[in-house]
Amino acid sequence: MRKLLLSTAIASATLVASNAIAQTTVSGSLDISYKMLGSNTTAATTNSINGFGKEAQINIQNKGKLNNGMDYAAGFSLEDDGNQATTLFNENTYINIISGNTTFHVGQDHIQNSDRTLATFVGLIAEDLTNSTGSGVGADIFLPAVGADPAQAYGFGIIQAIPNFGTLSALYVPSNTSAGVGGDDVGFDSADESAYEIGFVGSLGVKGLSAHAFMNKADKSDAATSINDVKGINYGLSYNMGAVTVGYNYKKTEFTTAASSTANTGETKQNEFGLAYALTPNLTVAANYTKADPSSTLVDATSKSLAVGYNLGAIALTAQAAKLEDYTGVAGVDADVLYLRASTKF
Repeated sequence: MRKLLLSTAIASATLVASNAIAQTTVSGSLDISYKMLGSNTTAATTNSINGFGKEAQINIQNKGKLNNGMDYAAGFSLEDDGNQATTLFNENTYINIISGNTTFHVGQDHIQNSDRTLATFVGLIAEDLTNSTGSGVGADIFLPAVGADPAQAYGFGIIQAIPNFGTLSALYVPSNTSAGVGGDDVGFDSADESAYEIGFVGSLGVKGLSAHAFMNKADKSDAATSINDVKGINYGLSYNMGAVTVGYNYKKTEFTTAASSTANTGETKQNEFGLAYALTPNLTVAANYTKADPSSTLVDATSKSLAVGYNLGAIALTAQAAKLEDYTGVAGVDADVLYLRASTKF
């Protein structure tokens, strides 16, 4: 018993010594938004939305030195989107061990990933313009992330920074589901199979240029024999010329083998174009055009939006107006959207 107590004391002393050179920070963000949406259906009826949305997040992060001289970073977030029905901890959870420009990663929703665009500079992406609950508004066919989107599941990754050029990353998840974690020492098994994603984010050594390129793939689930491997591609470029920024983004997702007029199956290719102009250091106007092209019998969906962003320092204000055409993949299903948002970080 004495030997056990002595070992415990040594271990405790080691942890205290390590924590003494660590740095813990708590940060957060809050978005409160207001959306008005009117959707015209082929039956000449209107489904409308008129209400508020909310997203609140608290981030707890720790970083410091390990006793072998390497750096480390770890953290998790609590996120509440509206009246959240699922776990509050399903966000930005990670432990990283860092050696120079190389980072070894384990966690969820933290490593750089394909859930991004370089063509929407102010306001919501096309998919989020109709993303609403408690209404009869139909589901759109725009792509938010692409393919398997494995960064939302728990997995292992490696990140390699190349100074003045960019950052490469590779991620592997054994089960491509965001619920893929068990209890303290209990693993989680799922019908979802493994997935991976490789990617790049950086400037390519060019001042004013931002670029990314991602590719992912998830193996077919044993529980869904009619579904093939899911694949995704996302690459984008933007270039800043002082007050003006232009951007282009391409996304592609391969879904299932079947084609249907009532579901977005087969393959969807999406092109996004963006333009932003900084009228002042605090006032920016931006435009976006997005077109989703499904390979099934669904028709193309388009989104055109204008947005204004104003920075008040502690608070940022956004106003966005959009016109969506055939957004559900069915001809004649259009929508007009007005979106207002106040954001703050602390």
